[in-house]
This record gives sequence, C-alpha cells and structure tokens, in this order.
Amino acid sequence: MDERPVSPPGADQEDFAFLLVQLGLLVARQFGERLAPFGLEPRHAGMLTRLAAHEGLSQQALGELIGLNPTRMVFLVDELEQRGLVERRRNAADRRSYALYLTAQGRDTLRQIQAAGSRHQDQIGASLTQAERSQLANLLRRLAAEQGITEDNLPGIPPRPPRANGQPRTGRPAHGPGPAG
Repeated sequence: MDERPVSPPGADQEDFAFLLVQLGLLVARQFGERLAPFGLEPRHAGMLTRLAAHEGLSQQALGELIGLNPTRMVFLVDELEQRGLVERRRNAADRRSYALYLTAQGRDTLRQIQAAGSRHQDQIGASLTQAERSQLANLLRRLAAEQGITEDNLPGIPPRPPRANGQPRTGRPAHGPGPAG
C-alpha cells in the first residue's frame, strides 16, 4: 500500500486552474472591499467602466455587449441612475429606446474607482516586475479569449457560447441569477 501523502490541489505546477480560482476569489473580495466606501460593488464598477467606453449606446445594445440579459440590465441601470451616476436619454436614432450616459458625478466616481483599482493591482502585482505583469496579462487575456470572455463582459457574467457557425450571438442572453444582477 502506498503511504505517500496526497498532494493538495494546486500543488502540481501544471495544476493552475485551482490556483486561478483561489486567486480570483481573493482578488474579487479585496476589490469589493475597496469599493465598499463608495457604496458600490464590482458589478457597478464594471458597468461604469464599460459605459464610459461605449457612451451613447442604447441600453439594449450595451446589455448585449456586456452579456447581461435585459431584465438584469434594467435593474443595474436603475441602481446606478438612483445613485446619480448614470442617466438615460431618449435615443435620437430610435425614440423607443434609451441611450446611456455617465453623469458628472458618474465620471468623478469612475475616476475614484480607477484609482482604487490601480492601487489594488499594484498591491496584487507587487512581487512581479513590469515585464512579468505584462506577460501575465497577455496570458490571462489569451485564456479568457479561449473561454469566450472579452474585456467588455461584466465580472461574474458567464459568456454566451458562440453559435454553431462560429458567429457571435446578437440576440438576448439568457442568464439566471448571479453576482452581477
């Protein structure tokens, strides 16, 4: 009978998935703690960041871009609008829909979130050189892309699988409850 101890998950250098899960949960929790003084959660920060990059899109188009179903998108925008960070304006191209914009307060809050995120990233990557940080970021982007995750997806929102023909989906995503809703 073999008396050797069983290695814990992640002990093998090739077993990186378990380590990614552990690290991802820790980093997400710490980021959430950094956002708490603003009264925001990571999903709010993600939405403000995506909106800043795509201001003026319709609520529906932005929801599709970030992978959020219409109902959850409405709730998230409602929360941010109630906080004075986002405003809905009638969409000039389609009067039946709304285009989304950051308010002045939203822009200021986003700058504060970005500063907190930068400090968070510096703390997490303190043991890495700049070259190692770049290499890690590139490797993580490649892994994410292979899983259908883009930088536009909100954290916690599972990516929609591509269509059978390889074309991206343009319809409404169907996601159940989760951390971004």
